[in-house]
Amino acid sequence: MMIPFQEILPSAPLRHLVRSYHLANLPPTPYNIKPYPARIEHALAFFARGFIHSHDLVTGNSFRVARNAIFGQQVGRLNFETYTESDFLMLMVIFQPGGLYRLLGFSSQELTTLFTDAESIIGQELQNVNDQIANALTYAEMIERVEVYLLKQIKKVKKEAHGIDQIGQILLQHPQGYSLDWLANQAHLSPRQFERKFKERMGIGPKMYSRINRFFHAFQYKELHPEIDWLSVALDFGYTDYYHLCKDSKQFAQVTPNILLNQHLLRPELMALVDH
Repeated sequence: MMIPFQEILPSAPLRHLVRSYHLANLPPTPYNIKPYPARIEHALAFFARGFIHSHDLVTGNSFRVARNAIFGQQVGRLNFETYTESDFLMLMVIFQPGGLYRLLGFSSQELTTLFTDAESIIGQELQNVNDQIANALTYAEMIERVEVYLLKQIKKVKKEAHGIDQIGQILLQHPQGYSLDWLANQAHLSPRQFERKFKERMGIGPKMYSRINRFFHAFQYKELHPEIDWLSVALDFGYTDYYHLCKDSKQFAQVTPNILLNQHLLRPELMALVDH
């Protein structure tokens, strides 16, 4: 049976590097464009069947994403449009904070706001992994093929773990309520050193990182609890009022929270479930 979307946890040996896998498998039916507000995410994506066009609502840039692509940290809303002749199949590896930096060995700031052809950075062996995903008979086999590849890669990790990765993990779970001085102290760095190294590993500064994550947490919470009003959600997530939340929504999603919520309800994987 085709399952439109799954979020899958990695095996234990990979959890220090990989946060989760996102697997999307959609039938060849025309769908509305998927809105993709900014979220904390570094990823390696394999488009095994079909491809997507990405449209940046801020810059107006539109392009076809490479078949094997590295997703740098985004800071604004994107729209994804799926193209396929048969079913659409994508497997995305979502990295832990600092994970992609450790794997690649160069500043994540070089990838911020970009979708980059992963083969040009990592190597052509990625296409072999892509082919294995496309030819796998089950979803479990697809994950297995990717994990075999990643387990080989972690033996060649270019950068060691750092306290800043743990700070990134803290902010990923609890994005509000920490001062820059406190965060720097936890990493045993001066505030200036902390901010520089944080950007190097995460692609953006800690303040922007926290703001993006807080907004996305609030949005996800509202989506799961439609009976709760936006003001209550805003206050629960540390905003001063609804308009404070709305300001972040317009920056990171380019629309008001309610409009984004309505658009998100029409995303392809959810519509596939409704049709099914």
